[in-house]
Amino acid sequence: MSLSTILLAAALAALVGSLAAAGMLAATATLRGARLAAAPGGTATADTPIGWRTVAHGGLLVALAILAGALVLRTVATGHAPWSNLHEFSAAFAAFVLGTYALLERRAPIRGLAPLIGVMAAALVVLALAFDDRVDPLVPALQQPLLLTIHVGAAVCAYAISAMAFAAAVGELIQRRAGDAVRGLPTAATCRAVGHRSVLIAFPILTGAIALGSVWANLAWRSYWSNDPKELAAAATWLVFGAYLHVASRRDRWQRLAPWLIVLGFAGVLFTYIGAGLFFVGGHSYGQP
Repeated sequence: MSLSTILLAAALAALVGSLAAAGMLAATATLRGARLAAAPGGTATADTPIGWRTVAHGGLLVALAILAGALVLRTVATGHAPWSNLHEFSAAFAAFVLGTYALLERRAPIRGLAPLIGVMAAALVVLALAFDDRVDPLVPALQQPLLLTIHVGAAVCAYAISAMAFAAAVGELIQRRAGDAVRGLPTAATCRAVGHRSVLIAFPILTGAIALGSVWANLAWRSYWSNDPKELAAAATWLVFGAYLHVASRRDRWQRLAPWLIVLGFAGVLFTYIGAGLFFVGGHSYGQP
């Protein structure tokens, strides 16, 4: 087991531990609020402890630092950008998700989404650990260091930002249904703004990644487009997010579909990331473990 893989396991432990601690604190806060409300003349006051958000947030930052170290070590070991196979891509995906959260959290009150972000990052780290971590020479199609860095790196970045959009869309749907009554979560308006900003950033990056992929495909396979499963999945995901941008700009009943389109778009991201390469044979099958 390599040192980078050991760091992945440490990052997973940090995520799971902080999520468990946050869950315990949230349960304690809920019980305390219920007791206050049940007391004669009592109410669940606004100052009921909500430290679970701080604990979850801290765990995400610790895991981000550990994952960053793992990616640096993997880069040194391989001599190229650390996303040439599903082991590396999954680890980078997790790190970028946490990094995106850390950046957006500085501009919007979204710590209430930290548990969902942590669950997604933990799942990605589990996938990274499930795949073989051996260092193999790059297959001929991947022997383009600049395109490997930029094209795949852009895809990782777009996927991570779309994960943040997904978390915000889930938060919006929950708060919209509850009338912003779920304490600890950002308001529906905040979630909507964060989700929209995330898609506005992710969409052009995804567009660039697809365009660069076409250039690389022509260099490797002498064709800009070959109806490869991953190409088709990426194009379908791009269309869904494009539909979201159209619907989100409307001021009628169709606008209520916007968060659902983000959810659908992220499902497309997940299928493009792992399903298209694992379950279908195509030019991207070299990404299999």
